[in-house]
Amino acid sequence: MRPQKLKPMNTATHSEPGPVNNRLLELGWTKEELLEAVSASVSSRNSCTLNDPSSAPGWMAWKDGVRRIRELGIQKGLIRDDSDGVPCVWDTKRNLKFTVVNTDAGTGIAEGQPSNRTKKGAATERLVAHNEGAFRLLLADSLNGVALTASPTLHEGRPVYWYLCIFAEGDVVRAELSCPLTCSGGYFTDFLERIVLIGDDDADLIRTQMPDEDGGADFEVEVVRKLS
Repeated sequence: MRPQKLKPMNTATHSEPGPVNNRLLELGWTKEELLEAVSASVSSRNSCTLNDPSSAPGWMAWKDGVRRIRELGIQKGLIRDDSDGVPCVWDTKRNLKFTVVNTDAGTGIAEGQPSNRTKKGAATERLVAHNEGAFRLLLADSLNGVALTASPTLHEGRPVYWYLCIFAEGDVVRAELSCPLTCSGGYFTDFLERIVLIGDDDADLIRTQMPDEDGGADFEVEVVRKLS
């Protein structure tokens, strides 16, 4: 059974264009780059038909999302990494690792939070615990003991893991780059920081077209730059 999802009090959530773009640059990315990974994931999900195994859409979406974020990261000098059984791309300068996860309808919703759609194993729980450890180290150094409002960009020791969370259901797509703080029972339950890439107000940011039910391969996912 999934643990009850409550919105954490100290999560830093960025959804406005300025803060989103600035924070992504601090982490070494642009919004356009991450939307490419989202597009690859959704395209792969939408390529599946009723004749595919029921697990195919989720697996294909995850696989191609990971592949694209790795391709983009390697172009920027990041390193492909599979340690701890989690395929990701590693920014050794900032000591940050980035990977992809399929998440639920809480993705991109400021009043909620995402949770992974399939249960994670002990390895993911350990990695997220390292995120919490990094946060607590910084918290212990603070003078007044008040929780930080943003997760660390630089961290000595274990890398901090960031997840490109992607929700795709029919023609609805939402996404965010987020740093989980706790994982309980195999599911993310708390986040230190969330950077919304596609929210409810960005319905025209990615347009999707589903394949024909008879197995036809006509599908399209197009990244559209939203005009301000």
